[in-house]
This record gives sequence, C-alpha cells and structure tokens, in this order.
Amino acid sequence: MFTHEGLLRAFRKGLRNGNWCKLSQLEKALYRAALWYSRVRGAIMNENLVGKLSVLVDKLKETSGAKVFRRGYEKAVELLSKGETIFGWAPSFRGWLRDPDYVFWLGAGGLRIGSPE
Repeated sequence: MFTHEGLLRAFRKGLRNGNWCKLSQLEKALYRAALWYSRVRGAIMNENLVGKLSVLVDKLKETSGAKVFRRGYEKAVELLSKGETIFGWAPSFRGWLRDPDYVFWLGAGGLRIGSPE
C-alpha cells in the first residue's frame, strides 16, 4: 500500500540524488499518475500497481553507496563459489569476504579478477 506522502517522499529523494533522470519516460508517467491518484483518491492498494511502484521507489531511493555494496556482494558471492583454489593458500580470504568493509572495497573496484575487456 502506498500513500501520497510516501510516494512524494520517494519522488523528492529521487530528484535530489539524480535517480529521477535515470527513469524511462514510461516509468516517470506511471509514477506521476500514481502520485496524482494517491492525492485524489487516497492510498494505492492494487497488488499489481503496488508491485510496479515498489520497484520504482527502490530505484528512486537507491544511493551510490548501495550500488557499490551490491556490486561488492555480487563479486564476493562469485569468489566464494569459484574460488576454492584460493582458499587453499589463503584461508583467511573466506573471512574477508564476510567483512562488510571488504565487500564495499570489492564493489568500489578494489579487486580486479578476470580478463580485461
């Protein structure tokens, strides 16, 4: 369920952090229509619409730090699944991959693995 206040708060946050500009025209139109509807009619309760709006709200609220952390988490999962040979000669590396600061460092481009493209 989305209220007008919640949608407006996410909209303003997206404007401040620049994520509003990254949305497509269709996504912006849906969000504007939802803002208008929630102001005129009240809370939005339709499950399909709430699902689509929750994706948009997540896009609007996403910060650069969260993006870096998500990239680091993906790299850590990849290293945990493929890096069994690494853990033989560096057993403490498994513990590093569970450290949030190290995961953030990975996401910021700290460890480059793979072929250069």
